[in-house]
Amino acid sequence: MSPSIPIRRWLHVAAGCIVLAAAGVAPAAAQDATDAETAGDNTALLDTSAVVTPEAQEVLDRMTATLKSMRQYSVTASITRDEVLAFGYKLQNTESARMWVDAPKHLRMEVAGDIKNRTYVYDGAQLTMFAPDLNVYAETSAPGTIGELVGMLLDAGVEMPLIDLLYHGNTGSLTEDVRVGLVAGESEVDGVATDHLAFRQPQVDWQLWVEKGKQALPRKLLITTRYQVGDPQYQATLRWDLKPTFNAKSFVFAPPAGATKIPYNNPLAADGGDK
Repeated sequence: MSPSIPIRRWLHVAAGCIVLAAAGVAPAAAQDATDAETAGDNTALLDTSAVVTPEAQEVLDRMTATLKSMRQYSVTASITRDEVLAFGYKLQNTESARMWVDAPKHLRMEVAGDIKNRTYVYDGAQLTMFAPDLNVYAETSAPGTIGELVGMLLDAGVEMPLIDLLYHGNTGSLTEDVRVGLVAGESEVDGVATDHLAFRQPQVDWQLWVEKGKQALPRKLLITTRYQVGDPQYQATLRWDLKPTFNAKSFVFAPPAGATKIPYNNPLAADGGDK
C-alpha cells in the first residue's frame, strides 16, 4: 500500500483479503432474501456520497479521549497479513508486536514474525533499531517527544508496527478521505464488548472494533486493499496492559556481543528489510 494512502496511519498496513468460496449456490429467491437481510442498515457503505455517521464519530471521539489520556501502558498485537505472490497465490504471514510506552519520552517495541524480527528503543534523545537475526543495529538522534518521533518516522518512511497508536487516536488523519463510515453493529473481541465500525476509502475498506464504555480502547483492526489481486488483507488484534512494569533498562539499548553498527540511512533501517 502506498504511504500516501491515509489508512497507512493505522499500523502501516501492507494488505489483503482471504476470499471464502461458498460450497454451493442457494436458490435465487432464498439468495435474494439473504442478501437483503445481510445488507440491513449497512447499505450506506455502498453510498459514495455518505460521510461518517454521528454514531461512528462518537465512538472514534471516545477512543481519541482514551488514548490521549494514557501515559504509561503496553500493548501487544497479534498480526496477520497476506502476501500476494505470482499468479495470484497468497501466503498469510504472522507477526507479534509488543510496545511499551512511558510518555512522553520513552518507547520500546519488539517485533517477531515470519518476515522480520526487530527491536526499537527510544530514550527521549536517540532512536535505535536492532535486527537480531543479522545482529546489526542503527542509531539516530531523535526529537524530544514520542509525538515528534512518530512524525519523523512517518516522514522517513520507516515501517514500524503499532506506530500510529502513538498518535493517541488522531482521528483527523484516521478518517481522512473516508467516503463513508458507520457503526456496523456490536461484537466481542477476546471477551470484551465492542462497537464494530466499518469504513470505506478510495482504495481500502477497513473495520475497527472499539471497546464499549469510557475506556474505549481499539481492540481489533481489519483492512482490505481493493483493486489489488486477491484483495489482500491485514488484521491485528490488540491486548492492553494499562499498569505495565518498567525498569531502568527498559528504554536503554545495549548492543549484544558481536553486534555491528550500520548507518541509519541503510535500507535495513529505513524500511525494515527482510530477515
